[in-house]
Amino acid sequence: MSDQQGASAVDKLLDAASRLFYTRGVPNVGINEIIARAGVARMTLYHHFPSKDALVKAVLERRKAERGEWLNRAANRATTPEGQILAVFELLIEWAQTPDFRGCPLVAATVELGGQLNAARAYAQAHQDATTAFFAARAAEAGVAKPSELADELLVLVEGAAIASLVRGSAQPAVSALAAAKRLVAAR
Repeated sequence: MSDQQGASAVDKLLDAASRLFYTRGVPNVGINEIIARAGVARMTLYHHFPSKDALVKAVLERRKAERGEWLNRAANRATTPEGQILAVFELLIEWAQTPDFRGCPLVAATVELGGQLNAARAYAQAHQDATTAFFAARAAEAGVAKPSELADELLVLVEGAAIASLVRGSAQPAVSALAAAKRLVAAR
């Protein structure tokens, strides 16, 4: 198998597993289903991922990178630090309006797996740390006196809005979170 074919097989496996884990939950998806969805042989899966846990970790790594790209999109969406902060909430609204919205895949995996896979919690925490750092950097750039405090408040707001949007099946909690974020940012 060439490196290009191997990369293609890995991408197919990660795409299939990522989609299935997100829509159905990690514990509810079996290896056979991933193999069938990816259209690869069982040996191909085990050549690249020695276990389901290894595949889950690779999917979580990819999801963490995607969440980082999401923050980059927010940064590129506005020209002011305040606008970049609010763009995170605008992107959440857009995401929550999609038919397949299931909330943050990293948080979902953490909840689904509990203590079975500590990597899930580590990836979710790394994403939350990156989001907090994003908010803190923009708050500092905007001249906020206590940027870390505002960043922590904004993190709770965005994470809570994602969960509430999932539970309610509506983007309205994300819309409300954007309004609250505007008030928080303006008050600083």
